[in-house]
Amino acid sequence: MELTLVLVLVLGCASLGIHNGQASDLPSGIEKCGAMDEQCLLNGVNYVLRNYAKSGIKELGLIPLDPLHIKKFKIGRNPHSPVNIDLSFREVDLLGLHQAVAKRVSGFTADLDRTIELVMDVPEIALKGPYIVDGRVLILPITGKGNAEIRLIKTKVHALVKLRRVPKGDHQTFAEVVDIKVEVNPSHVSYHLENLFNGQKDLSENMHALINENWQDIFIELKPGISEAFGLIVKSVLDRIFGKLPLEQLFVV
Repeated sequence: MELTLVLVLVLGCASLGIHNGQASDLPSGIEKCGAMDEQCLLNGVNYVLRNYAKSGIKELGLIPLDPLHIKKFKIGRNPHSPVNIDLSFREVDLLGLHQAVAKRVSGFTADLDRTIELVMDVPEIALKGPYIVDGRVLILPITGKGNAEIRLIKTKVHALVKLRRVPKGDHQTFAEVVDIKVEVNPSHVSYHLENLFNGQKDLSENMHALINENWQDIFIELKPGISEAFGLIVKSVLDRIFGKLPLEQLFVV
């Protein structure tokens, strides 16, 4: 889930950062901000969320964020955790970001010498698509392959992104992701995994009761793996975006 929420930061700021000469090619309502104008950046992120999370901004080559299609990601086993599973997803959709509200956007500077911070509230996030799971949850074995639906309710997200400058020819400077840390705190999580135990109804019902009654413990144990998996995805996506848009175009300097 972290991937989408950090992408909003980039989409909002990239949308705000097009040269004035290109502004006529962009949708109306998008304003170019100074790098340290936090209120302008916050307004821009929320404007993009309200108006373009579902459609994206074609002029920038930025994809829709709701739903966000993710080709694959995996959470590996942790033998020291009571939730010791291999959990992989492929060709899944993440939904709900258009309802998100950014509460704070800070740390942008022209020389990228500060960590960028994003704080958001998201009423509901849903992850839907094919999964494969194998391992143990608390005291019980778990195995399954089918479609999953995982819902996070009233989620607060705190993301920290560190960038570095990458000088290139023609007096242009681009950015590269150095580090990403994300804290995701939902008020509730529900799990539905089709075809657990090859469709054995009793075993599936017992496992669903276990993981949904203990949703908080399950999520806490999975959170480090989720953060690591999405961090790799986010870095790849952000590096592609920042590799196309020089800093001179991103902010008023």
